[in-house]
Amino acid sequence: MLKLKINSYEGKTIEDALNKALGELNASKEEVYYKDEEQVSGGLFKSKKYVVKVMLKEDVLEYIKAYLKEVTELMGIKVELETLKKETYIKVNMLSDNSSILIGKNGRTMSSLQNLLRQAIYSKSGIKVNVILDANEYKEKQEKNIERLAVKLAKDVVKTGIEVKMDRMNSYERRLVHNRLSNFKGVTTISEGEEPNRCVVIKPVEK
Repeated sequence: MLKLKINSYEGKTIEDALNKALGELNASKEEVYYKDEEQVSGGLFKSKKYVVKVMLKEDVLEYIKAYLKEVTELMGIKVELETLKKETYIKVNMLSDNSSILIGKNGRTMSSLQNLLRQAIYSKSGIKVNVILDANEYKEKQEKNIERLAVKLAKDVVKTGIEVKMDRMNSYERRLVHNRLSNFKGVTTISEGEEPNRCVVIKPVEK
């Protein structure tokens, strides 16, 4: 069974517990994931103590690589992993000759694997880690295609003055469109509909 190293530290305050952790691990706050909680002891004289669970980002990255290696071997797929560790997320690009199997129809297999990996980390640590999986840069290419389409449609809306409803998208894809067109002159964007059929509507701005 894959193991994820998690350390717990106690202190009179959250800051005190976290400083103990960073000192012992010889790490900065930017190099760890942590979760704090307040605990109240029982008895006649109740007292509070603060506990901080801490994981080094480097340890989490090693766990992610081991997890993906184990899963892809079970799938009979050979992969090489490119990793990018940022302050708010970890991105892993899986390089393989069988990327179509990893990706699945409309990226569903990759999305499921990403969710399973996030859940595996959370179930072991109680800490949410934003892991983003890609395969042969499929997701990055898809994002660029969505942004290009959004710009093309926005230009049409400005030209014709008629709003355009895009195809249904997940929340991440909708956010890409909103962000890309946030400063596009002459249009505004809204999301409408119910999941899983929620979509972005590009509307002309009245002059």
